[in-house]
Amino acid sequence: MIEMLLGLIAMVLAMGLVVVSYMAYRKSHLRATLYLTLAFLLFAFKKVVELSAESRAIRHDISLIVDSLEVLVLLLFFLALWRR
Repeated sequence: MIEMLLGLIAMVLAMGLVVVSYMAYRKSHLRATLYLTLAFLLFAFKKVVELSAESRAIRHDISLIVDSLEVLVLLLFFLALWRR
């Protein structure tokens, strides 16, 4: 139960960071902020997948999907730092 609550909080924070980073991208048009926006969006999607599996809405093994999303998020963070 606590894990689900923490997952929901993490998802809401990630969506808030999506909004903030997208507003920063619209203002500055820096490619790095676009990478950050995508990374936060993928992180929020990852949390949705994890919470769906935890609540038994998804009955399949999701480890490959979650691990792939983590790699993509980290790659986007790397690109955001490198392109800056």
